[in-house]
Amino acid sequence: MEFSHAVAALRTAVADSSRAQAAPELVEQVLGLVRPSIGLAIPARSRNGAIPGPVVAAATRGPQPGVIAGAARGPIASSLAGWYGGRPGLPDGVPWPHHHGRPMTLLAQLDCAALAPLLGLEWTLPRDGTMLFFADEWHHADLGADPGDDGCAVLHVPGGLPDRAAPPEAVTIPALPLVAAPVLAAPYYEEPELAAAFWTDPIRVMGLATAIRDRLPTVRHRVLGWPDTPVAELPDHRPLLALQAEEGTAWGELVGISFWIGDRDLAAGDFSRVRRVLDVA
Repeated sequence: MEFSHAVAALRTAVADSSRAQAAPELVEQVLGLVRPSIGLAIPARSRNGAIPGPVVAAATRGPQPGVIAGAARGPIASSLAGWYGGRPGLPDGVPWPHHHGRPMTLLAQLDCAALAPLLGLEWTLPRDGTMLFFADEWHHADLGADPGDDGCAVLHVPGGLPDRAAPPEAVTIPALPLVAAPVLAAPYYEEPELAAAFWTDPIRVMGLATAIRDRLPTVRHRVLGWPDTPVAELPDHRPLLALQAEEGTAWGELVGISFWIGDRDLAAGDFSRVRRVLDVA
């Protein structure tokens, strides 16, 4: 994974803009906040039930702004990296997550062994097994309740376990395959890390941060990185996974759900205090 090369390509891409030329120190400040992430997508041909093969995510002929090159030369091929919805493989003895007696909905399953090589040393999640992301389908839970959020659950389980059928009253999302590619993620100008600069020169910070984000690939779902829409401040937290509504979901005005983890918990691999943020249209 060549994170530094991808940032350098992004620097080159924005260098000729008037905003960048007028504020080179600010450019470096924003670029210093850029993070590696993984974009997830459901291939169009999979929506009829076919499982996708390798998908070319981006060419690596010369610098590609926002695209993180892998160790192998040639195109970055992305194959099956998880599932949107579906049925989880839960170990014996691990109960299905509930909220106040109601079973939660499985939103996503991520294959850590497939995703970790895409970011190499920048990958901060487990390198094997499967991560399961559950949420309260009715969104009745108290959002952001300390020390965590009882309306969601993130489980790290061994890979390759047989699927477990959902409880009869659970809402099940028909499984859709996810393919992945490594991409850069940049902050919004509202992020606390840019607060001091924003108060000094809000128009310039807003324009430059937006110009940098506009040069990065747009992804539908994202692992790690920065949020794809502005969210209420969660001090000392960062996004684990951001999902948009897909086939089989019925969220009404809610168009996306993201899962957030504290910096200390992320370093310790502790997913017991993950919190949600809901994106309302």
